[in-house]
This record gives sequence, C-alpha cells and structure tokens, in this order.
Amino acid sequence: MSYNVRAAGLDEGVDAWVNRRATVTGAVRLHRPATVGLQEVVPEQYDDVREALPAYEWVGEGRQGSESNEATPVGYRADRFDLADSGTFWLSETPDQPGKGWDADCPRVATWVHLEDRETGERLIHVNTHLDHQGAEARRESAALLRDRFADRDASLVFTGDFNCMADSEPLELLTAEESPLVHAVDVCETTHHGPETTFTSFDSLVSAGRIDHVFVDDDVRVTGHATATDMRPDGRFPSDHLPLVVDLELGD
Repeated sequence: MSYNVRAAGLDEGVDAWVNRRATVTGAVRLHRPATVGLQEVVPEQYDDVREALPAYEWVGEGRQGSESNEATPVGYRADRFDLADSGTFWLSETPDQPGKGWDADCPRVATWVHLEDRETGERLIHVNTHLDHQGAEARRESAALLRDRFADRDASLVFTGDFNCMADSEPLELLTAEESPLVHAVDVCETTHHGPETTFTSFDSLVSAGRIDHVFVDDDVRVTGHATATDMRPDGRFPSDHLPLVVDLELGD
C-alpha cells in the first residue's frame, strides 16, 4: 500500500487531521497490506498511526534528520516479517546526511526496509519516498539516485511513493530505464486496474488530474492486482487529498 495522508496542520475545520485520522488508519487496517509506505507523516500523525496500527512495526526518519519533522515511514506486519536492515537517506547530492538537493523546495527522503518472510524465507526491500513538488531537476536526479541506490541487491524490490509526476514523465522514465530493474506495477499487472485513474481528491470529490502516486517492482515480483482505493469518511468526504494505492504482489516462483 502507498498512501499520502496529507500532513496535519495544513487543513482546519472539517478536514483537520483529528477528523480524518480514524479513516486513514482504518483504511490501512481494512486493506491489511503486508507492507505500507506513507507520505507527509508529521510527528502527531506518526504517533497516531503507531497507536492505531499495533500490528505493524514502523521505520522512518524525518527529512530534517529526526522524528520531529515530516517523514515517509514504512510499516510492515510484525507477525509475518523479520527486519534484516533498514534506513533513511536524503534525495540530494549528499544522500547520507540531512539536506536539500538540487532545485528542491525542501529536503526529501527515502526510507527502506529489508524484510524476510518467516514462512517462505523470501526477502523483500520496500523503498518509500516523496519527490519534490517544485524542483524538476530534483525529481529527475532523485529518480536516478533511487534507481542506482538499489541496483545491487539480494532481495525483491518494491518502490512506493508520491512521485509528484505522471507515469510518462522524465523522472519515472529514468527510474524504469533499460538498465533499471524496475517496472511500473500497473504495466505488468495480470488483471485490469481497479478504481479511478486519478489519485487526487479535493476531500469532497475526485480531481481528474492523473496519477502521481505509483508502485514499482522488479522482475522477481508478480503483480496480481492493482487498485486505487476510495475509502471515505462517515461524512462522505475523503480522508486525504490523495487516494491510496493497494497492489497485490507475489514473491518468488
């Protein structure tokens, strides 16, 4: 699952986080993803997510270098996976230290977990990110950095995130270039995409602006389902200005 939950503090009144949090966390609980990547998670939300979803262990460092600011955490089911390794790096010229890269408006990070399935022994690296919303160069360079960072691996790859660009954009073409192990999950899905093509909402309705939230996999992964979920709050409003993607994957033979 990939879900931009909309940072708390950006909205007031009916769409304030306090009125959205139960449905955001409830959507994760309902769809029961093995792993989930969230975006725009500020400390208040991180605390709420961890409290509401105790079945998951969470990994993720804030983009200023601590949990005291916005993060892109990955959650994984503690009853299924053992954590082999994890980390957060910055989408910049100096990825191993906090900072803003290229023409980005703000620091951006990627968080990853390396997991082992206790039953099957299959190994999975889930990378979750949120590319910059303004810097075109930053999106291109970030995509290349993400592609190259996991070129050498001993596990299946899954990338999730709000990439702030469409599938046919230059950054995502770089991410899935010929030398890359990654492909767009929807392109190799064995079934038809389910749900809206857009991942935008205005809280009260869908916004037909295309999909900027994406899931990518390598060729070790079968994609058996790809959906945009349309869970709604009891008052008929969406819980975020993004819709979550829910993708069914199979690892190994």
